[in-house]
Amino acid sequence: MLCLMSGLGIGMAIVYVLDLLDDRFRSPEELKDQAGVPLLAMIRRLSGSAEDGLNSLHVYASPSSVETEAFRTLRTTLAFAGQEMQRVGITSSEPSDGKTTVIANLAVSYAQAGRRTLLIDADMRKPGLSKLFKMRGSGGLSDVLRSDKAIPELCQQRIQSAGIEELDILPCGPKPPDPAELLTGSRFSDLLAWAETQYDQVLVDCRP
Repeated sequence: MLCLMSGLGIGMAIVYVLDLLDDRFRSPEELKDQAGVPLLAMIRRLSGSAEDGLNSLHVYASPSSVETEAFRTLRTTLAFAGQEMQRVGITSSEPSDGKTTVIANLAVSYAQAGRRTLLIDADMRKPGLSKLFKMRGSGGLSDVLRSDKAIPELCQQRIQSAGIEELDILPCGPKPPDPAELLTGSRFSDLLAWAETQYDQVLVDCRP
């Protein structure tokens, strides 16, 4: 009896400790309860693509797939979120979580819905968006933020078409030594304010 009770006690203690150490969310309801935030959409793990640019995005390459419908659901949820969502920034807890994939597919979804959309690559240390659309090495956001010239003039010179109607991209530009200082300055706020007057939707790919 002593061995049986000791075995049960030790087993229960191990289960309790493992449960404390397990930081995974096992259901959408558990995520909402513990994080205290609304769940906008569920996007499954996406298969890799050998293509780049628009052809690597499910919303563009496979418009009828289940993966694409998840991004349309996210777009619709944002539209009915009960607050102004013209300007949206997307980030992640760690690198390689898929934020650039999400924001690029979401941008194409907005463009396909007829909303004039601007994608801004604000991850200036590891600019996945600029790499995805092969816009590395060209002028972009860092040039606009470091210059003293008028923002509309600089943006018109550096904003590029994504290859699909209604979707433009402002790449990251040359890597600056102080990206955090540039993004927290007033000039970035002025840039976003200008973008809101020119576009129906502004999406910002932020750093993790």
